[in-house]
Amino acid sequence: MAPIDVVLAGVHPTRNTFSYAVIELKQWSKVGRPQGKKEGDIAYVYFDAYQKNKKHPAVQVYDNMIAMQTRHSLFDDRYVNLVGAAYLHNLREQQYQWICNVRPRGNVQTFTERTPGKLQAFLAQNFDKVSGADAAEALLERRRRTPSLQSVLGEVIRGHSRFTLVEHQLAAYDRILARLKDIQGGDRPPKQVFVISGRAGTGKSLIATLLLGEAIGSGLDARYVSGGVASRETFKEAAPRGTKNRFTTLSKLIEADDDAFELIVCDEAHRLYERPRRGSFGMHDGDSSVAVIVNKARVPVFFVDGDQRLFKEEVWTPVEIEEAAMEMGAEVVRFNLDRVVRSLGSTTYDTWVARLLAGNPVRWEPKDGNEPFELYYSDIPDRMERFLSSKQTPEVTARMTAGLCWPWEDRTGTVPEVKPTKRWGRPWNGPDKSVAPGVPDRLFWATQAGGFDQIGCVHTAQGLEYHWGGVIMGPDLTWDGSQWVLERQHVLSPAAKIRSDDDLHRALRNAYGVLLTRSMRGTVLYSTDSRTRELFADLGLPKCPNA
Repeated sequence: MAPIDVVLAGVHPTRNTFSYAVIELKQWSKVGRPQGKKEGDIAYVYFDAYQKNKKHPAVQVYDNMIAMQTRHSLFDDRYVNLVGAAYLHNLREQQYQWICNVRPRGNVQTFTERTPGKLQAFLAQNFDKVSGADAAEALLERRRRTPSLQSVLGEVIRGHSRFTLVEHQLAAYDRILARLKDIQGGDRPPKQVFVISGRAGTGKSLIATLLLGEAIGSGLDARYVSGGVASRETFKEAAPRGTKNRFTTLSKLIEADDDAFELIVCDEAHRLYERPRRGSFGMHDGDSSVAVIVNKARVPVFFVDGDQRLFKEEVWTPVEIEEAAMEMGAEVVRFNLDRVVRSLGSTTYDTWVARLLAGNPVRWEPKDGNEPFELYYSDIPDRMERFLSSKQTPEVTARMTAGLCWPWEDRTGTVPEVKPTKRWGRPWNGPDKSVAPGVPDRLFWATQAGGFDQIGCVHTAQGLEYHWGGVIMGPDLTWDGSQWVLERQHVLSPAAKIRSDDDLHRALRNAYGVLLTRSMRGTVLYSTDSRTRELFADLGLPKCPNA
């Protein structure tokens, strides 16, 4: 990130939380109002030394605050205080003090040599007199060093995670660890079933894998199961040697004795079938999926998001899981994760997506302009592809996904079957075992090199994440000016078996919700429907820049 002159770290005087200030220092002794094309634009000043307009120092502060939020997960905690100010410590003459009276970024103040008292008051409002050493350490420890959970799973399982849990995440994690300690005594306490619910991006998989790593490190027999095949196999692939067998399927647990495992974490429980799967679409006879997990684990933990159910076979909601557990005589312990941490912790984006798909869209107007997550729309898929391609580096990933509205007859990942326009088309992701050079296996489309050249779907993206995502909305769900309209004839996924139009409508909105919430830094939207693209523009989404 660009260098920041000063970062102050301390404790807030009234909230008893960490507090930080981003300070931009300028040695300017004079400054002019913007000239030429920038005349009247308060975001700029004129600097004689360079004979040109430059950003107002407050704008630089704002940009640095965004960079701090982007690069440091500490600010995912809503209670951490972050403010900013510019200090022009050599600017004394009265004729230049106007710069303090304009605020191009409303939450950033500017101080000069003439206003030391105001600067002191600003600092006193945000910092106690106690040492800020702990706050400084916390900031340095919470740098986002890694791109995604799956890329550092080995560290997580070994107990060397750089992720830090916040709020209800930490409460759930601590409570479950305490329960694991309780069961290691000689007594057999009544069974407790933990149900952790939360929307996409609230850290469910993070908690699940952290718990698994802690249990393994403590010598406990623990297993990770998931309703999502792609995420389970991706995590298994990334797991350290000697731990891969901890990532398993429900089918392999059926024959185990009751209470055979100290811990079973079930990720993506909303994707479970009524009973454990047999093959791709069949189910085993006997106990339900929930009953298998509850019976086989002394501490069973379910992670679930009812808004991500896609097909009629996916029957488990948080309430259904809780009811099934209580019918088995277990006590249910509930936690709700209400803090988004994936999309740079952006509650603005999370709310925007939820309102959009609920048919009650709101404008994309980040509060005070202080929004680290980037959202765009594109009028053509070519532009979206070029933009996302330009974002890729060895450390930064990008992927494109689409609704299941195009035939999927090719099994090589090389034939451009996804054709939202006559001039542009790309292949779907490859098969389970890819033989084409440069085409990753289906389950590793989101993580292995070459995945950007294919279009992913909800099956290959759910439960995983990447830095930048492009989402192609097809003709199955379009905006008619007042509501989302289902076009059943364009639904080419197993969801087409859903007979009720209302249920199918919900399933499609859930599927697009999954695709829209995979990105960590930014999302680009494209729709094949012109009125839907008009909606994006009317909601204030900027058009995707040319790469």
